[in-house]
Amino acid sequence: MSEDVRPDTIRWLMREPLAHFFLMALIIFAVYGLNNRTQTVLLELDQADIDGRLFMQEMATGQALSEEQREYFTAAFVEEQILVQEALKMGLDDDARIHDILAQKMRHVLSGDIIQPSDAELEAFYQDNLERYRTLPTLNTDEIVFNSRETLPAELLAQLSAGAEAESLLSRSPGNLDPLPNVNRLDLSNIFDQAFAAQVFSADMGPWQGPFLSNRGQHWLQVKSRTESVLPSLAEIRDRVRLEWIAMEEDQRLQAEIERLWEQYTVRILNGDSAH
Repeated sequence: MSEDVRPDTIRWLMREPLAHFFLMALIIFAVYGLNNRTQTVLLELDQADIDGRLFMQEMATGQALSEEQREYFTAAFVEEQILVQEALKMGLDDDARIHDILAQKMRHVLSGDIIQPSDAELEAFYQDNLERYRTLPTLNTDEIVFNSRETLPAELLAQLSAGAEAESLLSRSPGNLDPLPNVNRLDLSNIFDQAFAAQVFSADMGPWQGPFLSNRGQHWLQVKSRTESVLPSLAEIRDRVRLEWIAMEEDQRLQAEIERLWEQYTVRILNGDSAH
């Protein structure tokens, strides 16, 4: 067993139901010999079911799908149904409510072996994905929310620009003070908007930045400290890099298995008024 696998990780795997299923699925996979199946199978799908899936996707995104997106989600639906059929052939429960679960189970079955990277493979993966592991610059800030959305008095605005103490500012206009620690630009964009996040990140320490108006009032942020972007060494994040390498490798093997299954199926899509 690799020295990188910590005892607490092993204990978690022993308690994790998905890990138990995965091991069982590997046994089933070997017994049924999916790799040896060569017979072509006819799979008939109703166009109405496909249209329903596309409609649900449009409802989820709130916009119409492009032709390329429709083709993508149609192919994903066909792939799911192939995996469902394979799962059913292996004796897994047939229930329309859990077809997506069956498809996911088959993905775990098809991903096959539990693999580990060599040191060279791990180093190469790390070097190819350096930006993935580089931390984002962060700020520690204080946030004042004045209750009023109206323009503040000129004297108070001058104090904000000069970086006055929060207690002094709040004595002149009611509001609340809260720390907003360890935030990156994406965090601030999600909390406020991109323009205000850019303003805060480009600001010097001291002056209060604002206002940002919301239904709570007006927000002002003061930068207290900065942490620059850092690229951790492979030794520092070895477990993370190893798990991401395994996930990538399993995805590639899985896709190869799914493509092999596609070759074994002839897919016929029926019109909504056609008999099955």
